[in-house]
Order: sequence, then C-alpha cells, then structure tokens
Amino acid sequence: MDNSLSWEELASLKSLMVISLNQNHIATLPPEVGTLTSLRQLHIAHNELTGLPSEIGLLTSLEVLKVNNNRIHSIPESIGGCASLIEVDLSSNLLVELPETISKLKVLKALYLRNNGLRSLPSSIFKQCCKLSTLASFDSKARKY
Repeated sequence: MDNSLSWEELASLKSLMVISLNQNHIATLPPEVGTLTSLRQLHIAHNELTGLPSEIGLLTSLEVLKVNNNRIHSIPESIGGCASLIEVDLSSNLLVELPETISKLKVLKALYLRNNGLRSLPSSIFKQCCKLSTLASFDSKARKY
C-alpha cells in the first residue's frame, strides 16, 4: 500500500495557504501547483529542483517564495504574474539571468540571489520594484550591476 501524497491530491486542497517541503529530494514541481490559488507561502528549499513550472505565475496570492539551495537554471517569465510576492529567495541555485518580468512584482520587498552565476540584473527591477528594501545579490566574485 502506497501512503505517499500525490501532487494531484495536494492540488485538491484549494484552501491550502502554506506549503513547506524543504529538504525532501524533490526534483520537480508539477504544473498542478498552479491550481493552489489560495497559497500564500511556498517553501521548497534544499531540494533538487532544476526549474519552476510556468504555472507558478497563476499563484497571484503568493507572498513568500523560498526555492533557495536547489539546482534551478532559469525562472519562468510567468513569475511576473505572482503580483503579491513580498519575499523571494533564489539563493544558491544555478541562475545566470532573471526574466525582465520579475520587475512586475510591485510589492516585492526582499530578493535574495546570492550564490548564483548572475552577472547582472534586469535594470527594470530598480525602476519598477519601488518597495524593494533588501537585495542580496552578488557574492564576492561578481559585483557589477
């Protein structure tokens, strides 16, 4: 008998507000996550994710996204749809760039990007993310904006 919880079953929990699945060897976040429209916080740090599904952009109520310490290569353009995001932690991944759409996060206050391969940030972040008060971006190897 399999007692594991499937993503399909998890997606049926329409009132779910917080998911914390840190340190679970999770390799993929399925598209079904986009159906969790009540979700306020998604903590899926210290796993084996290589990306995020484009459906992440459907999470318009999401306020906190912590996907640090994974193997994420890129962030989908749809991230701009997460209009309620206040805090995003993308630290310690394999990112080399961020999508321009990240500047659509108008209420974003904290963006953590340390320990990635980023050489620059979209300049629109500085113009459009007016509430941004914490930006932890480059490690000691790269400081060029």
